[in-house]
Amino acid sequence: MALRRTIDEIISGHKARNASLREVFLEKKVDLKEARRIEFHFWTWSRKDTSELAESLKSRGFDIMRQQPAGIAGDSERWDLEVAVRQSIDVTLRPEFTDELARLADSHRGLYDGWGTSI
Repeated sequence: MALRRTIDEIISGHKARNASLREVFLEKKVDLKEARRIEFHFWTWSRKDTSELAESLKSRGFDIMRQQPAGIAGDSERWDLEVAVRQSIDVTLRPEFTDELARLADSHRGLYDGWGTSI
């Protein structure tokens, strides 16, 4: 459930961030095709939505790292879901991949918050 912004605005924001990250990785001479552990972060607002999103991601090959209440003051319903998968940065940066994760989260009334990896 995309709050305050449309799903297209959210996806556009991720794509802009990914373009900036690509430049940083290239400047640091990171091999974008090397498989590595990539971690992804999602927010949801119920245990049920968190569990269902986690299962959807697990069926796509993601490992569940954390699935718990976020513990944010003033937002007691928010849940934290963190997952990981082994793949290249190149795959992670693809617009289709970003689109899929954002829409999957939205279909479970959640929000795809982004990704990270060690370099």
